[in-house]
Amino acid sequence: MSTYREHYSVSSHDVDINNNIKPSSLARLMQETANHNMRDRRPTYEGLFDNGQSFIATRILYELVDQIHQYDEIDVHTWATRGKAATFVRCFLAKRGDEVVARGYSEWAVVNINTGKLCRTDEIDLSEYEFDEPLEMNIPLRFTLPKDIDYVTCGKHQVMFSEVDRNMHMNNTYYLDMVWNYVPGVEKKKMTSFLIRHRAEAPLGSEIEIKRAKAAEPIDTAGGATESYIFKTVVNGKTNIEVVISLADI
Repeated sequence: MSTYREHYSVSSHDVDINNNIKPSSLARLMQETANHNMRDRRPTYEGLFDNGQSFIATRILYELVDQIHQYDEIDVHTWATRGKAATFVRCFLAKRGDEVVARGYSEWAVVNINTGKLCRTDEIDLSEYEFDEPLEMNIPLRFTLPKDIDYVTCGKHQVMFSEVDRNMHMNNTYYLDMVWNYVPGVEKKKMTSFLIRHRAEAPLGSEIEIKRAKAAEPIDTAGGATESYIFKTVVNGKTNIEVVISLADI
């Protein structure tokens, strides 16, 4: 397997009250590994940005094989895989020694910052990057939400300056903390997986309406989940993100 690797030591601010890694912390470890990969390969993130282009997350899936704790030493591997049309695919594998503790699959688009137009995969030369086959996940890469979901509005959130990245909208990792806080009984739960689908951006200062529903049955049964919650957020009347979080009791 041809991968790029970074090493991390899990810090106190990366875990929750039960000493389990937070969803946002897992996402940041994965995303930073991808960013470091882009720092060392062409086109770099800076090169794309200077050219008026940027990667935008469209779909992200992470699953925990085993819980990650404070002071754990983690190696995160990442690689690109062949996408289609305007979809760029990147996979992740987190290991504690020889033990696989987490997997990730993500889809991205390259967008023209000025026009909003998407770039096709054949328009971006990624020949310097590590490529391999897509990672096999226990959770479905595609999910269709029922049309008759009975959502309940559980909160609102205003996008603050510290949550916005260089694309001038809320960074994808902050969404995970936001919805995680609205999982009922979260202090007695551990995450087994989450799926996040990005529909529209949330610019600085915008208000996010957070809606929640409990799935009829857990989606991530292979990961030991006992329940799943579905979240939908709305910004300016448009669906912002859709999230499925699967959990197990501690």
